[in-house]
Amino acid sequence: MENIQDTGAVIPFAGPNNYSALAVEKIAEELKAFKGGSKETAVSKFVADALTHFCEEDSRFAEVVYMTPRTLSDCCAQIMAKCGNAISDIDVYRAAVKSYFPNAEVLFKMEIHITGEAPTAEEIQRKPEPKPEPKPAKEKKPKPPKAAAASAPPQAARTAKPKPEPKPKPEPEIIQLSLL
Repeated sequence: MENIQDTGAVIPFAGPNNYSALAVEKIAEELKAFKGGSKETAVSKFVADALTHFCEEDSRFAEVVYMTPRTLSDCCAQIMAKCGNAISDIDVYRAAVKSYFPNAEVLFKMEIHITGEAPTAEEIQRKPEPKPEPKPAKEKKPKPPKAAAASAPPQAARTAKPKPEPKPKPEPEIIQLSLL
């Protein structure tokens, strides 16, 4: 690979055919050095794979990915910041592409390929499997009151406000991702 000296920095020469390889290498390095939360980490490998495929498919996209200072970590953070608790795989890929190339679209095509015989009458009439019943919520037992200190004034003499009930702990955030 030829090198061109520019303002003291050595920049690899990248003709139209080389940007794909350079962008793929950049994405691979950024995946190894990936930094992000649990949401971002959950999609990082899939986003890297999709971006790699798109870079191999289109040299203009590859050039933009290679030239941008944004990283895969930045891209995944941008995607997941807007997703809430769930996001579809196609929306992840669309947001990843738009993170680098706002004027690009990701097309999604689904097909069915029948690979065997039609189901039997028995298979067609089969009822769905029963859903498991949800587990009942555990009831919290009230805590016994703490023993009052000997020097504490009687309840009627106190002027303090009653303690509000403790707030329930928030449920952990659950993310459902469906990545093909």
